Amino acid sequence: MRPSTRHKISSDQSSLNLSSVPMTSHYVPRTRPRLFGLTEAPVYYPTPIEFSDPIKYIASIQKEGEKYGIIKIVPPAGYDPGFKLNKETFRFRTRIQKLNSMEGETRANVNYLEQLSNFHISAGTPIHKIPQLDKRPIDLFKLKKEVARRGGYHIVTGQKKWAEIGRSLDYHRKECTSMSNALKNAYYRYVLPYEDWLTRYKSEHGQNSPAPLTSDSMTGSRMKSTRATSHSREQSVAVSETTTPDDSEEDPCQICHDNEGESDMIACEGCGHIFHLYCLSPPLKTMPQGDWHCIKCLTAAGGDYGFEDGDEYSLAAFHEKCKAFKREWFSKNGTLQPDETVTEEDCEDEFWRLAENPHETCQVEYGADLHSTQHGSALGDLNDPWNLNVIPALPKSLFSHIQADISGMMVPWLYIGMCFSAFCWHNEDHYTYSINYMHWGETKTWYGIPGSDTAKFEETMRKAVPELFEQQPDLLFQLVTMLSPGRLLEEDVKVYAVDQRPGQFVVTFPKSYHSGFNHGFNFCEAVNFAPSEWVDLGLECVQRYKEYRRQPCFSHDELLVNVAEHDKSIETAKWLRGAITAMKSREISERDSLREKYPKLKEIVDTKPQVTDNESQCVYCHCYSYLSHVSCSCTDNIACLDHYDELCTCNVSKKSLCLRFTDDQLLQIVQRSPDVTKASREWSKKWESIKNGAPPTLKTLRSLLQEGEKVFAPEDDVEEIRKTIPKIMDWIDEAKLYAIRKHQNRRRDSGTAQYNGKRFEQIKKLCKDASEMHFDAPEVHAIRKTLKMLNDFRDQALEVLGADNQSVSVDTYRDVYEIGTGMNADIPEMAQLEMAIKQHTWRKGAPTSIKNHFSDIIRSIAEAKEYKIPVDDSTYQTLLALKQEGERWVAQYDLVTCSESVTLDHYTNLLEASTKVSTPPDALYNVKEVVKVGTDATEIIQMATNFSTGQHKERPSVTDLSRVAHALQWLPIQIENSQCIATQKDEIEKWVRQVETVFDRTSQTPTSPHKSHLEMRLMDVLTNMVNIIEPKGSAGAAFIASITASNGRGASTGPLKKAKLLNRSADRYCICRKSESGLMIECDICHEWYHGRCVKVTRREAEAITYVCPACDGHQIIPRAFKRPSLEECEQLIEDANRLWFLPKEYELLSQIVDSARTFKGRVQAFCRSKTQLGVQDLNAIKMNLRELLGLDIHLRDETDFLRKKVKTLSGPLPLPQIYGAYPSPNLPVAQISQEDIPATDSNISHSSSSADERVYCVCRKRYTPNGPDAQMVGCDTCHEWFHLSCVNLDLKALPGIEHYKCPGCTRKQDMQQQVQQPLQQLLSQPLQQQSQSQSQVGKNHTSAQMDLKGYAYNTDSVVLPTPPLPSTHSPRTPTVIKLTVRPPAPTPSTSIYERKRKHGGEHLIEKEKSKRELSMNEDVCLHASV
Repeated sequence: MRPSTRHKISSDQSSLNLSSVPMTSHYVPRTRPRLFGLTEAPVYYPTPIEFSDPIKYIASIQKEGEKYGIIKIVPPAGYDPGFKLNKETFRFRTRIQKLNSMEGETRANVNYLEQLSNFHISAGTPIHKIPQLDKRPIDLFKLKKEVARRGGYHIVTGQKKWAEIGRSLDYHRKECTSMSNALKNAYYRYVLPYEDWLTRYKSEHGQNSPAPLTSDSMTGSRMKSTRATSHSREQSVAVSETTTPDDSEEDPCQICHDNEGESDMIACEGCGHIFHLYCLSPPLKTMPQGDWHCIKCLTAAGGDYGFEDGDEYSLAAFHEKCKAFKREWFSKNGTLQPDETVTEEDCEDEFWRLAENPHETCQVEYGADLHSTQHGSALGDLNDPWNLNVIPALPKSLFSHIQADISGMMVPWLYIGMCFSAFCWHNEDHYTYSINYMHWGETKTWYGIPGSDTAKFEETMRKAVPELFEQQPDLLFQLVTMLSPGRLLEEDVKVYAVDQRPGQFVVTFPKSYHSGFNHGFNFCEAVNFAPSEWVDLGLECVQRYKEYRRQPCFSHDELLVNVAEHDKSIETAKWLRGAITAMKSREISERDSLREKYPKLKEIVDTKPQVTDNESQCVYCHCYSYLSHVSCSCTDNIACLDHYDELCTCNVSKKSLCLRFTDDQLLQIVQRSPDVTKASREWSKKWESIKNGAPPTLKTLRSLLQEGEKVFAPEDDVEEIRKTIPKIMDWIDEAKLYAIRKHQNRRRDSGTAQYNGKRFEQIKKLCKDASEMHFDAPEVHAIRKTLKMLNDFRDQALEVLGADNQSVSVDTYRDVYEIGTGMNADIPEMAQLEMAIKQHTWRKGAPTSIKNHFSDIIRSIAEAKEYKIPVDDSTYQTLLALKQEGERWVAQYDLVTCSESVTLDHYTNLLEASTKVSTPPDALYNVKEVVKVGTDATEIIQMATNFSTGQHKERPSVTDLSRVAHALQWLPIQIENSQCIATQKDEIEKWVRQVETVFDRTSQTPTSPHKSHLEMRLMDVLTNMVNIIEPKGSAGAAFIASITASNGRGASTGPLKKAKLLNRSADRYCICRKSESGLMIECDICHEWYHGRCVKVTRREAEAITYVCPACDGHQIIPRAFKRPSLEECEQLIEDANRLWFLPKEYELLSQIVDSARTFKGRVQAFCRSKTQLGVQDLNAIKMNLRELLGLDIHLRDETDFLRKKVKTLSGPLPLPQIYGAYPSPNLPVAQISQEDIPATDSNISHSSSSADERVYCVCRKRYTPNGPDAQMVGCDTCHEWFHLSCVNLDLKALPGIEHYKCPGCTRKQDMQQQVQQPLQQLLSQPLQQQSQSQSQVGKNHTSAQMDLKGYAYNTDSVVLPTPPLPSTHSPRTPTVIKLTVRPPAPTPSTSIYERKRKHGGEHLIEKEKSKRELSMNEDVCLHASV
């Protein structure tokens, strides 16, 4: 049990955020069948044109919609009426609903339990707890009904039917061992005393049931402003508040009417009446403890059921309440998981579970029946025909003739729902139509019952809850009772369901009962309307209201009179004449009956308006007495003519029969309505004359039909015309297809199958039908003319075909045949004419087929058979003989193609034989292809075999190999030595893979449409070698030029484009020996310029003060992204390729690479052996050769290592510790450094003095002499170079005190970076014109002096050359060492220091070359070799 929490009236003025509620009809489709197995009601999707008239569109679907009672309409895309209410100020009051009290059977159960409880409290034996069985409460209400159904307590006990009753209550003996005893004891203790008492009470008072609450106590004022019931929503019946009489000593006992014995009196807690204890039946001996109820209140428990008022909310506050309730409820029951939404199936299942459970209460609130006259309508566009404020007043709606605004019927009502809020079973007031529109929110589920099942539904309701009908006979009008659709289906009541979502309309049809519930927070608006076809159902509902003394919403008779007075159209007269005539007859009959019964009753004509309900409604049945009523001078009330006696008990002389219209006036009203009888008779005469006269046109028939529908002509005649017109239209459409028109030029394909005469027969049938239907049209004349033309043609064709075949020319046949083709004739004679033409044509063309191909012979023979040429025809015989010769050749061909061991000779013989006979073209083509391809493959294989045995020097190419391999896959012949093709193909693929492995440079090689990746790699290597080592006009350059020319324009892309560098200028730089491009950096020793990408120097690294190239620094390794193949590997590949039978495509490129590498290797070795000992004077030439070796894509290890050692031996110390030393940059991964650049331990180049003993050390660049005067040396702990003690001003005594020695170069490095870097950056930031001035100013602060150090000249700064003191033997500190002041070379006037390190244009490089000689003389710091 979980009742909802009642909140105080909210004062929240916040606006509802519509983005937080569903605004579209998007939904998650159901995953299982609907509960109870209900069928979905139809859904309609009108087009924009159909949607323009709501009354007309609903009338068009009425016939189907009435079968379901309820339908849904989805407007066309783009329809949006908007939401006009103020979401901030809008406030409304709700109604409280308890779900298990709404369901009829559940409410009857709860009422009975309340009656039992009140009875036992009154008897002094209150029920503290309902007994349980199988861990659930025993349903005492169902137990009572099951016992009563079997005859009562004593019969059930005597016949031992308690176990049977237990099974009907879903108990099982296996689970409940004491089931029978438990049920018997529960009934005996709780139910039987009440039932016995109730039976005695009814028998003593002669009543079938306790006095129920009747509609007399519920009727109020006229309901035009507040309706008793409503459309598509539940009507709240206000809970009657019984006024408790004031406690007074004068109140007598309600039974004996005596007020004596006050001490023995007791007051009822329900009605407050006073009773003596001894007057009660049965009498009470003692005063009962607790609340006590009288018999009337005890037996009437639940009879005043209705919905209580709830709190007042704003839209935002109610939205928050709805969200919280739904989330908490489903989370509690385990249905809702985190981040999930409740499905429509789960919500529907939970609603009916709660509605049918008497022991679990769920309380919700519903903002229902909110008058738009008070709150406003959410629909504001009055030009929208689907605006619910407009629909009731549309011209086709009868409500447009009602003067008063009936809220809920003619003025919309609003409905604001929350989860589980429901509207109970009801049908609309006066059996009208209803239409409901959902503005936004969650789904609303509707259940509908067609009007044809209304009686079944009402009978099922009475059968299901008879107790409720005893208390409230007009229960069906109260809109407070639900009944499960499953229960209705059991009684064969048709029930349909539909889900309404935002932007959708739901329409209910007359008499249709409907109910439903909401899945969550939503906002709907509804109204009623009544088209003309409703009028008879409206009268039926008024009579039902009168029977149940139910107050109607308006006067049905007044509506008919208003229509008759204001609408004189023929369309209205069609239905109004009968309705108003029936009204007049009913009224005159009631008047005559009353006049006959009371002849002295005076009559008056009262035409004044009836203002109050007392003046217009019967005091007894509450029906409107618009045409007449009975009044009396004793009261302001009136009575209808049927309830004359219920008005008062006065004499007839005081009463009057008040008439609004006299009998004659009523007759005049009927007569004033349009009479269509006379017009109908005139129409019938016109139709009869047309049928017997000349055939009418289609236009005449249509005009006659429209006139007949207006004047209500005899339905049979109108229906005959209505059916004839479509038939005529169909006839005309078909006749247009067959009629022959002028300038018609029809051609049909040849073939006798189509000349079956069907078209000819259909034309004859059309002529016959036109005569029978009796009408006139241009097509009738055209089809008759067509039939005459076909008959004339048939006669002409028979005449030609009947003549001698030899005497008639083919042109005669063709002319007649063309006439028939032009008329699209399909008579059999057309086939005969066509055959005659074909025979003549064949005899003329067949002789030429003898000289044609075999296929032409076969075709001519087939045509001869088709055209029925005689067998003894000479041409026919010749064709048959040629066919036999060709078939013999085909037989030989089939024999050869089906044999397994076939050689090339077999196909050659077939080809020779084909020159003498006609053969099939496909077979002959196959033979020619086999001979051609087989011969080519045989020659290639023979050439390869001869090469392998040395008989022939030339060998086929790989292209020839591929062609042969492809041919062998489909050739049906055997070729000698063909097995070697697969082997050689594998060998070549293996060799190619070896080449790819050696030249592993995939990432550096672009693609070309003319070359493979491997060829492009080899071309890249060859181009590199040509650029570095070969001059113009060399063999390699000529080879590249020939390849470029052979590949055309496409060869200008990729690496072939690099061949254009052969025509470069004489300026070549870097290890790649190419011209200037991109980032350039200069070596501070050899002054050679290098591309940053070639030596792997970035722009940021180029800003360093000092750079030494790989040619000057033997320890420096150039990081490479690929492995350079050695010459030996390439030579091995050439050797392996020479053993292949087929020449690979890469062979020529590889040969050129090897030849170029060998040539360059010989040139380098010749240079190395050019002198007995290479000296310092050869250092530039050595570095030039070393640059070319480093830039070469083929690695010559021995030559490279030899020249590196020479550079290291002959070069002096580096001017500064290098930024780019012998180890790779820390920014590059070690895996990118190729091991090929690491110097080898020895060299195979023969030289007279190239041993390790020639290595030199120190700043003096002398060899180490163990026994010499300078044998004592010290090693630098930073650069690891060895120095003579005397050269660095040290002695042996100072060495023990030196923990860490740093040579002069390494010591100065740190000072240089601190002293020079800052002025240099300042200098670079100055304009170019100011740099020379700044440099000169710096020079004034220093005095330069020359200092000779062991054969090398350094420019030193005298101000920083103090006399070094002797190292102290007592102090462990490092001795002071001479620190060389080394300044970077002064920049030229046109270039800054930074520009010397990075150049981007040729003009800078040219300028630098011009000043190179001057720099060697004028640099402040210059390191040169001393020879």
